[in-house]
Amino acid sequence: MPRILVAEDDVEMRRLLVTSLRNSGFETTECSDGYQLLDHLGNPVFDGEPDGFDLIVSDIRMPGVTGIEVLEGIHDAEWFVPMILITAFGNEEVHRQADELGAAAMFDKPFDIDELVAKIRQVLVLDTDLGDNWSPRPSRADKLEEVDVVFSHMPHLDNIVSRVKEAASILASLHEHVLYCRAVIIGPNGGSTGQYNVQLMVTLSDRVFVVRSNLKSIRTEAELYSAIPTAFQVTLGKIQKHLNSKMN
Repeated sequence: MPRILVAEDDVEMRRLLVTSLRNSGFETTECSDGYQLLDHLGNPVFDGEPDGFDLIVSDIRMPGVTGIEVLEGIHDAEWFVPMILITAFGNEEVHRQADELGAAAMFDKPFDIDELVAKIRQVLVLDTDLGDNWSPRPSRADKLEEVDVVFSHMPHLDNIVSRVKEAASILASLHEHVLYCRAVIIGPNGGSTGQYNVQLMVTLSDRVFVVRSNLKSIRTEAELYSAIPTAFQVTLGKIQKHLNSKMN
């Protein structure tokens, strides 16, 4: 299951979020304030090491550190994980700051929980023309160069497809573990910040890894071209850490 970290200091709101996400099929870990959020994140925020979660849902105003401060710390570390913010104090400036720091989405309270779940499924690429991509698939170990590439809010670019396929070769050393790989290239029309995003999804037999570059500013096609190998490198680190933990 996709692993989601939920940080919300309001007990009733947190209970609603966690229950709804678990009922929707997500594995959920909850935090009651910013201190617990940092405890669960640990080194990734400060050292930029691979994380153990696929997405974070966090309130902005909490005791300890705020959701914006965590997002900023992740951004500075170029730590790749999608983050959705929720707030009861959403004004134009807060939305602008969240956009600039690369939040995958932002919801103003009160909001429809179903809309949040739909956004999470969209960010994690769960609903696509290929079906539920988090399900096991036939091994493509010898065909990693045929990674699926999807363009959203931008035209198909052959040079970007070639770059993705070239960068995907870094996963060749894990060919016996990787079942499926997909890259979603999101154009500047896909958000209010006018920047590109790269999102990778790599399926193993026991879990799926999602890496999203929404925490790094990519404003030109040249920067997009350079960011793609970095996304694959981060994904490789996440997978290797997971495999090592299973061996220990």
